Amino acid sequence: MNYKNILFYLGIYSIFVSILSIVNILYSNYFNFHLGINAYLITFAISAAIGIFFCFIGYSDYRNISLIEQLVFVFLGFLLIPLLLSIPYYLSIYNITFLNAYFESVSGFTTTGFSIINNIKLYDEPFLLWRSSSQWLGGLFFLVAIIGTIGNKQIKIRPTYLVSENLAGKNFYSNFSYNLIRIMIIYLSTTLFVVFLYSLTNIRLLDAFNLSLTTISSGGFISSNYLSDIITNELQVFILALTLLLPTINFYLFFNVFTKKFKFNNHQEDLHLISLILFLTLFFYFLIIPREGFFNVFLAMTSSISNSGISIYSSGLDISFFLLLLTIVGGSLISTSSGFKYVRLYILLKISYNEIYRIVKPTNISNINLFNTESKIEDNDFKISFLVFILFIISIFILASILSFDTLSFENCFKLSILTLTNTVTSTSYGMDSINFLDFSSFTKVCLIFFMIVGRIEIISLFYIIKKIIIKVY
Repeated sequence: MNYKNILFYLGIYSIFVSILSIVNILYSNYFNFHLGINAYLITFAISAAIGIFFCFIGYSDYRNISLIEQLVFVFLGFLLIPLLLSIPYYLSIYNITFLNAYFESVSGFTTTGFSIINNIKLYDEPFLLWRSSSQWLGGLFFLVAIIGTIGNKQIKIRPTYLVSENLAGKNFYSNFSYNLIRIMIIYLSTTLFVVFLYSLTNIRLLDAFNLSLTTISSGGFISSNYLSDIITNELQVFILALTLLLPTINFYLFFNVFTKKFKFNNHQEDLHLISLILFLTLFFYFLIIPREGFFNVFLAMTSSISNSGISIYSSGLDISFFLLLLTIVGGSLISTSSGFKYVRLYILLKISYNEIYRIVKPTNISNINLFNTESKIEDNDFKISFLVFILFIISIFILASILSFDTLSFENCFKLSILTLTNTVTSTSYGMDSINFLDFSSFTKVCLIFFMIVGRIEIISLFYIIKKIIIKVY
């Protein structure tokens, strides 16, 4: 295995951390937040030095990176980049321990949103900006991982090749700079568009910027203790719910529209997801919780499916279990949302239906195409989807068992394990807003860190890495 290639790409994202540090340094200096500026200066120096050094080591042969090396890079990225992101937490004036700092940074980078901070109002604005920025960078890293590696047709961990012909048969890393810049332009322009929408609804600019970084990455960090402190009227609730559709649908949707390359068959997954959200919103509003308000119900549905979890849901009726199921569904395959993914559920249901149909009418020809398009569902697609589902269920019970040794009820252990593996923040929607992560034991925090990363890259990726390493050794 050529570790120089892996170091090169780790160096690229280390440089991204240094850029975020510059933003915080400029912000702190301009608004006179000089008390904690040294932490960002040190972060800039360390991340820039590491980034330049790693890039120098691996530059000579960075295009020749194998699939197994790509997977190792993604896994190490989720482990090592948060170490750099944790420096401002650890060196801040708030006496945060190293484990808590790393927990906070991993939670941000995986866009989960779990926090050891109980009262966010006690922290300065650059600190809040850093938290939100870590989510944004994590969302970008995750998109690159999906498009370039995890969605690769060779390993079929995520069947993205079934929903986008742009990804099939291409080596993403052979022209990494072009592909990364293209993704960044779409990602950044979408973020600025969301900031613009929030500003139009009179959300405070800093809150709008922080919230946009959270929204576009499907994260859970916000710049206040309660979302209701930021979102104060129905129009703001509606706009927030609409923008939470962005991390749910296909990342390339608006890009394809603007470049006139839109094909309806490539985006039927998005139509299914939007139809599902609208149907559930109407169903719950008219039949289950009419007093909650249409826009609040709409926000609860979009927030759950996008795996953000931020919500102002306040109804006395407990629908947390259903909303938890929506977090498992997740959004599009090519998006910043986590979860099992809607397409995988579609594959499992369609193949199961076709098998039953073949038993009843064996002479008839079954349609095993995805959404009745030209993309054919193969046996491996079904087997891997089923394996991922089984591993997901097993992971829930393993994590719930670990959490049961801490100060949590069985119900909360079960809920928290689902939210961890779907990278969804604890909130009022799931009856988990009172969870205090600061009081958890060190062992529990370490386990949550591991499973937050597993929820992002999927445990089947780790098995694939281990399998390839064993084959090479023997």
